[in-house]
Amino acid sequence: MSRTTRTRKVGAVVGAVLLVLALLFAAAAYFLGPALTAQTTGTARFFGTDTPKRYARTVLDLSESMGLYGDSEEFAAARAEVEAAMGDAATREELYDVLDSAVRAAGGKHSRLLPPGVEGGGDDGGEDELPSVRDEEGVTAASVPSVSRLADGQTYADILTRGLVEARDSGSCGVLVDLRGNGGGDMGPMVAGLSPLLPDGPALHFIFKNSENPVNIDGNSATGGGTATSTEGGKWETPVAVLVDGDTASSGEATMLAFRGLDYSSSFGSPTAGYASANMIYDFPDGSALMLTVAKDKARTGEEFSEDPIQPDVVTDQPEQDARGWLAERCGVAS
Repeated sequence: MSRTTRTRKVGAVVGAVLLVLALLFAAAAYFLGPALTAQTTGTARFFGTDTPKRYARTVLDLSESMGLYGDSEEFAAARAEVEAAMGDAATREELYDVLDSAVRAAGGKHSRLLPPGVEGGGDDGGEDELPSVRDEEGVTAASVPSVSRLADGQTYADILTRGLVEARDSGSCGVLVDLRGNGGGDMGPMVAGLSPLLPDGPALHFIFKNSENPVNIDGNSATGGGTATSTEGGKWETPVAVLVDGDTASSGEATMLAFRGLDYSSSFGSPTAGYASANMIYDFPDGSALMLTVAKDKARTGEEFSEDPIQPDVVTDQPEQDARGWLAERCGVAS
């Protein structure tokens, strides 16, 4: 066999191998691409035709693999119902309702499929409100509202930390951290903004199906919960009273738990909303989004929370009055 013939045969074999690899890659991208890109980038990207069937299958695959209850019998039954409906669906809109039921089966009551135009990162997408720190009758009051995923989290965190540092430097004693009405959103700016009041180390943990990850405080930086956020100002050792109510939910509850178990902190008010879990939001090209619960919250006390309301340390219908009395006692002043 001549050298030219051998070269041609080797070239043909290499070409065939490359063709097979290309076809395998294309097939993998077609079938696995949307779910894989959603997990790695937060946005599902469809390589090829974006059909209602592929859309539904991607939502189901993400829900099963990532959802807190994705391996439950309830989700298996809900998935079968969606798959039965996929064959006759001409549009994605026809599948939204049945898919939403499957998503809730995989993630619980904190999960849902958001149709196009519905913002779920706030968690309700309402107009963003900035926090505030002010002196109220000798006590530093920090109002900590929800943070949507579209908000300027750095500005939010800086306002909180700057206000707390100024109060510290003025000689104030005691802080009211007001989480009432905080429906959740991006936890990172909330915890980073309050970092002067928190010790370094794990503030709480997220319990996933197969792992446990901490939300860490390092100086004035918060990582592991929402957007990693850093501020500047150092620490402030002072009593902290946390105010909560029935509208404190999701990341608002997680921020409450960041103070739970600290000997210089206590919470006051009424039981929270019962959405103490971590969500991931996966965006789709049509403008819809999958908001899926992927983990439960675990406080430094070892308590785990998810769908049940969190009881404050002091259940009271006059939380501010009781919290101020508690702070006054610890600061050594008359209430």
